[in-house]
Amino acid sequence: MDRHPKSNAYHVEWYIDGEQPQNNVTVWIDSGRIVGVDAGCSTGAIKLGRVALIPGLVNAHTHLEFSLLQEPIPTAGRFTDWIRAVVTYRREHPDIAARAIRHGIQQCWRSGTTLIGEIATTGWTADDYLSNSFAGIVYQEVLGLGEERTAAQCELAQTIAAEFPPMFGLSPHAPYSVHPDLLRASIELTKEHSRPIAMHLAETPAEIELLAHRKGEFREMLTEFGIWRDGLFAPKPLNYLRRLAEAPRALVVHGNYLDDTELNFLADNRQMTLVYCPRTHAAFGHERHPWRKLLDLGGNVAIGTDSRASNPDLSLFAELQFLASRHPDVSHLELLWLGSTAGRMALLGEGADRAAADLCVVSFAVPSAKDPCRALFVPGNRVIGTMLGGAWVHAEGLPVTVEVSAPG
Repeated sequence: MDRHPKSNAYHVEWYIDGEQPQNNVTVWIDSGRIVGVDAGCSTGAIKLGRVALIPGLVNAHTHLEFSLLQEPIPTAGRFTDWIRAVVTYRREHPDIAARAIRHGIQQCWRSGTTLIGEIATTGWTADDYLSNSFAGIVYQEVLGLGEERTAAQCELAQTIAAEFPPMFGLSPHAPYSVHPDLLRASIELTKEHSRPIAMHLAETPAEIELLAHRKGEFREMLTEFGIWRDGLFAPKPLNYLRRLAEAPRALVVHGNYLDDTELNFLADNRQMTLVYCPRTHAAFGHERHPWRKLLDLGGNVAIGTDSRASNPDLSLFAELQFLASRHPDVSHLELLWLGSTAGRMALLGEGADRAAADLCVVSFAVPSAKDPCRALFVPGNRVIGTMLGGAWVHAEGLPVTVEVSAPG
């Protein structure tokens, strides 16, 4: 007799729950939760084939508003020139947010992502996420250096924090674009209303130059935009980390140029997570990222794709394949942890439900992989199924029925 008669059962060659792979097992799912794992193929189990069933992936940082781009905005040259191109794209496409969000959620599902850390700017409504089975955190971006703009953005932050559902947080954009009063207000609101916060920080050498010396390409850009002000910038990323540490839960996005003191600070503050976007980092030609150093210090690292303004797709699976190719000494199980459990805790906190049936099905390029610790993210492997809360949202050649239709 089956142990879980009311459950759905799936037989797979490999089941990996973030710890040790289990070979030839049946995974039982009931009411959106994993309720058991049995050896062998249980009676009535749906046979998914020679695949690996792994935790759903977590894209800890992206901007879905750019999901309709067919190719990235060129990243060669100065970073501020790329920012100008991004601003131009937004101005030329003022009414596409809802469609881009729907399309982006679908892209994430197709690549095994079940939880998303989304940065939202303008033109969206809560229904754009709630009606499309979005799972994750939506961080409302706020930015401004002038007095009027800062006041308006403080009001927006107040509205989000006080009136929107718990899945909405705040994102003061970056040191070069956020007035100290706006940063202060955002952090106080996250504390008052228990909201998560995210901030781009230490992304480029030009940003470090601006903070330390008040000069360089960022000053040139801000002057061009008519918003340069003296006395608005703290001297180091550490100053911003100290403020962000006051929030209940914080994402430090990119952190490409954090120094040892700042990495140690992150490691000492467990409510903070550094989000590394590997392919975007490489596209801009940055120096080696400090993610491994932070892990060695005991800090938290999660993985994101950034947006299609700097990345050819939104596949977190492809990010992990990229890391596996660049770091052959790192176990694929450790990479899976960074791309799933670590991201889930970063977005939802330490109490995130690890038994939730958010799962991803991986097809091996070479059938019957003997060591998924080294074979999970090799080239040629691909995602063929995604389950969100026990319901299939993507299935490619699997003997299952998609239960949640793709957005839009």
